[in-house]
Amino acid sequence: MIQIEPVTFPLNKGTATQMTVLVLNFPTDAVTCTTYYELLTEDGVMISNGNYTLTDMQFALWGLDNTCVDGYVAEAIGVTIINQQV
Repeated sequence: MIQIEPVTFPLNKGTATQMTVLVLNFPTDAVTCTTYYELLTEDGVMISNGNYTLTDMQFALWGLDNTCVDGYVAEAIGVTIINQQV
């Protein structure tokens, strides 16, 4: 689970404090991939979700550190990671 700076959603939807990121399937000759993310409350209730597709450059730089994908998604959706548990 990835801890993020709290993001308050309008209309009493709640405050997200956690994020999860899943890399979706891609072929071995791919030059990019798509991710699925969820923003969750402290109690694990999903407030928001969506997809983010890495740029060709982000995919090329991914390398061996999967946590960099979390950073790409966080930056793309405008949240700040404060703590990441592996």
